Amino acid sequence: MNKLATLLDAGNFADLILEARKAARDRRAFADSALKTWAGRRFRNLFLNHAIHDPVALEAASGHAFLGIFGADQRPERQRIAERFLKGDGPTEWNLDMPAAAIPELKNTTILFCPGMLNGMLPVRAFQEALPAAERKYGWKILRADLHPMRGCEANISDLLAAMNEGQGLRADTTLIGPGEGSAPGDVMIIAYSKGTPDVLTALVQRPELRKRVRCIFNWAGAPGGSYLANDIYDSLKDLPVEVYEKRLDMLLKMVSPVVNTDFESLRRVAELDLKTCIHDLSTEVRGKFMKEYSETINDMGIPIFNITGSTTALEVPYFQMQGVNQLNRYDANNDMQVTQDQGKVKLPMATDLAMMRGHHWDLSYSPFPVAMRFGSPHLDHPFPKEAALTAMVQLAAELGLID
Repeated sequence: MNKLATLLDAGNFADLILEARKAARDRRAFADSALKTWAGRRFRNLFLNHAIHDPVALEAASGHAFLGIFGADQRPERQRIAERFLKGDGPTEWNLDMPAAAIPELKNTTILFCPGMLNGMLPVRAFQEALPAAERKYGWKILRADLHPMRGCEANISDLLAAMNEGQGLRADTTLIGPGEGSAPGDVMIIAYSKGTPDVLTALVQRPELRKRVRCIFNWAGAPGGSYLANDIYDSLKDLPVEVYEKRLDMLLKMVSPVVNTDFESLRRVAELDLKTCIHDLSTEVRGKFMKEYSETINDMGIPIFNITGSTTALEVPYFQMQGVNQLNRYDANNDMQVTQDQGKVKLPMATDLAMMRGHHWDLSYSPFPVAMRFGSPHLDHPFPKEAALTAMVQLAAELGLID
């Protein structure tokens, strides 16, 4: 590890790549600060390499946002992307000249995407375009876990088991894999979004036989620490009589998000919906208790975990989410409109912070909402370069020897 630190100080990136891969053969090396620092710097560099080729992201990063009426944006494209979509150390690293990374074939690893709450109940799915695009371009095996959009973490273990043991869930393009059509994915690289992260951690704690097949976990805008907003919603739900709760379920769901689909006839698995437990499991009390009880267990699994969080402002989110941002600002100005930085990270020796992205909780994962479903908000166009982030995650994991 002293050699890694020396190479970092010297900016010898070519040798760093080789030495980091050697060090990562022992998964416990991810507890070392030098490897953590390199992993973050390398991920941000890989992200920029791909994001500059995203025309929507580049347009959002250019021109009027910085220069007003003063003409064309003269900054290099990498600088524009870095200053628009990265926070923390990211914006200052745009000109780091690192070697290119290969696109891995992933013959022995499946990418398992684990979505969050409201999965399938919003106008679009998380990584709706990015996952099938990567599958087409690179031939990666990709499976979406069919996590229920509105029930507790323990109940969703069955969905993770179905995905990992039988290949059940959804394809990259979000089409449903029918009974008997799936096949067990073997080893997986997990990308967990929002409530998907506590769902995954709960499953790994309670079903230890799954652990040996998990190569690494990318905690993408996750909620391992819960959310202060969930606390408030749960407080308004917990004492409602059952008869009121059942009759006004559509109204209660609108409390969670005004754009959620409450046409129950069009939704799958409505009978399994358990709003109270779902929100309760996202409260800071429940998630804090879980992490306190199982932190050592999770760390001892030896699975590298990578944290990637979001940060936004009240002026960058849909107008109906502004109140939530302002509420979270009391705790952390770098919140993503759903969770703070502290709540969004798995905080263990085996967990590495890779980047703080500039984008709100939906922008980081969802394609643009249809215009008719934007309720007049200008911030549901979601320009964040999701395919670039996905490709960078996979390249980093492969370069470190975690997946193949």
